[in-house]
Amino acid sequence: MSDKDTFEMNTEEKRLKTFKKWPYTADTDISKEKMAAAGFYFIGNKREPDLVKCFVCLKELDGWEKEDNPWEEHKNHAPYCQFIQLNKPENEIKLQEMHVLELHRLINLATKVLTKKIEEFKKQAEKTRHALEDLV
Repeated sequence: MSDKDTFEMNTEEKRLKTFKKWPYTADTDISKEKMAAAGFYFIGNKREPDLVKCFVCLKELDGWEKEDNPWEEHKNHAPYCQFIQLNKPENEIKLQEMHVLELHRLINLATKVLTKKIEEFKKQAEKTRHALEDLV
């Protein structure tokens, strides 16, 4: 799933559906239900079987331990996340608050994309500078 698809993850129900290959069972503190409630959806693969991403701040976390608390881990690794700062279960989030979360999600996504493009530009500029120096 790409960053542009994160808009589909704005409900707990949709996030929960992504946990088809979640390696942990429901009797752990990191059940797929608790992960989805904490704003995460599953993006794992063979190399990173427990990789998840927040639908708002886009923070990716893996290396989960059975006793981890998804809300606390999210808060510890991304205290700036607007979903975590709201600190409400989904059924208590008002429409206006959801619109604000969506605005922040879009800002976070744009920032991530622009940061990546800037880094690519810097690398290309460095290669071009070296090529020009070699010509001189």
